[in-house]
Amino acid sequence: MIVVAEEPAAGYLTGPTPVRLMRSDGKEVDKLTVKQGSRVARAAGKRIFVLGSDGSLKAVHRDGSVETLGTVGTPTGFVVSPDGTRWMWSTNDVNGSSQVHVAGDGLAPRVVGQLQSQDRSLRADTWTAGGAFISHQPNGLGGYILFDGAFGPVDRVDPTSYTVTPLQTGNCFFSDMAAADQSIACFPGGGDQNSRAISLVKKDGTTKTIQLAMPRFAQDGAAFFSRDGAQLSVGGAANVGSGGQPEQYGTDVITTKDGSIKRLAIDGVRPSDEMQGQSWLDDGSLVVFRPDGAAGGPPGVFVVGPSGKVTQLGGRGTPIGVISG
Repeated sequence: MIVVAEEPAAGYLTGPTPVRLMRSDGKEVDKLTVKQGSRVARAAGKRIFVLGSDGSLKAVHRDGSVETLGTVGTPTGFVVSPDGTRWMWSTNDVNGSSQVHVAGDGLAPRVVGQLQSQDRSLRADTWTAGGAFISHQPNGLGGYILFDGAFGPVDRVDPTSYTVTPLQTGNCFFSDMAAADQSIACFPGGGDQNSRAISLVKKDGTTKTIQLAMPRFAQDGAAFFSRDGAQLSVGGAANVGSGGQPEQYGTDVITTKDGSIKRLAIDGVRPSDEMQGQSWLDDGSLVVFRPDGAAGGPPGVFVVGPSGKVTQLGGRGTPIGVISG
């Protein structure tokens, strides 16, 4: 079931968050409510992960029962494994110290990364089928940023030993790694302001760079591999929201074998930062959404099937993950 959080427009601190559980055919299976002051962060396995304003981490289950998982403080990043049994979060302090922690079922909290720097902070970045990843984010980064991507070097966390290994992507900002062959999808930095691209980097270093349409991808965003690595979704935006206009989002799909690219069957939508690689369902469908105030139509959550069939999963909200049961 796809989990959609209907966080209040003014934020989770202003009211309760309804959560709807949806089938990919558009049928609502169940509905829950998370109390005011708690943020519905992710969903995977059998858990809907909720971060409390008191630093608590809890999981809500489909039957409404609540499971206490521990304390995470005020995380700068929070991600979960695709099966929902482990979670990783990052914290920092005013003295320039940042840490990344991992915990889970049968796994006591441990620090897997730490950095003392006034210039950069470690952040729990992504956890997809390709692994768990930590980014070295520049401190003080601001501006009109629509996608929660990595803006610095990235490390991969080994899922068994929890040792950390730097990824060699050069001046290419990491987005995802394919589980099948460890190919990396990343956005090349610098260059022409009127040009955008995404690179597919194989394990042997072979690189294929695909141009993205402008101005649809004036601000490029998250890219995630399908379960089998055969496809890659790429989200972007025209960046017009910085001038006070309704933002124009777009999503394309790349066939990784030959680098061919096509527009998704629905315009004005994007992948969610919360779902990451879970946006790709087992049958090759892709979950996307249109945020409040965006151009292209009313807000909503959509499933786009392999044939291009579009199914709406109710009205406004953000898809945050997939749970079983």
